[in-house]
Amino acid sequence: MAGYKGELSIQYHLSFLDEHKYYIFHTLRLQSSTNYIFQMDVLILTSKYFLIIEIKNIIGQVTFENHFAQFIRTLNGIEEGFYNPLDQVKKQKLRLDSFIENQKIKRPPVKSLVCFTNPQTIIRSDSRVKASQSIMHAHNLFSKLEELNQQFDSSIFPEKELLKISRKLLKKHCEEDVNILERYGITRNEIIKGVQCPGCSNISMNRQSGSWFCKICNLKSKGAHITTLEDYRLLFGPNITHQELNEFIGLATNSTTSKIIYSLGLTHCGSKYKRTYKLK
Repeated sequence: MAGYKGELSIQYHLSFLDEHKYYIFHTLRLQSSTNYIFQMDVLILTSKYFLIIEIKNIIGQVTFENHFAQFIRTLNGIEEGFYNPLDQVKKQKLRLDSFIENQKIKRPPVKSLVCFTNPQTIIRSDSRVKASQSIMHAHNLFSKLEELNQQFDSSIFPEKELLKISRKLLKKHCEEDVNILERYGITRNEIIKGVQCPGCSNISMNRQSGSWFCKICNLKSKGAHITTLEDYRLLFGPNITHQELNEFIGLATNSTTSKIIYSLGLTHCGSKYKRTYKLK
């Protein structure tokens, strides 16, 4: 969650960039020439260079130590080791270079940064770590990009070619295939069934006269079941039977379930009595 919040906060600093000069990709996953899938928190394309940004949202004091290539966080007097983000972006750069070569894209300079999004994080390094140009707080990012723009004088890509590369990256993006239940060791029966109230998050709402009613906050909603079915799709996949839909949103009658299925316009396959619907 800390990492996710860090990625959200970086968007504020990136919002100052001219969208016609910078192509910004968040959580881009690509396959290198060695068939290795790698992911970058942020990748920025410009006409002069490409920039990889590794985002860290860590509180306390962080120290980069050169001898054992360690990254140490100190909080409340307790030291804790993490993966070294400098090593992370170094590997990402190598794999991006490999991807660029494999796609026969003209090779630009590829730079990398580690950005700490919490302004209260204290960053330290020993004298042997040459980190000042590669590690910074996120609020210094805009100034760093201005510095890079001055460092690289000439453009490598015209605007049309940069747009073409951008579209290719989107096409090559690999969605992460995650079974969330398997990852956390949760069985299907442990998932709480029922329609969640959009007002107070209570589960479950009651169906009354074509609407959903929350007995906790008295909210009335006609479409509250849609979000619940989106949850079903993310947890179990897009396929659902009449009975599964009935049980998951907690309906009392089959006729009400049929009306909801009809209103959603779901496509289906199978015979009338063994029909499977596909959630959009």
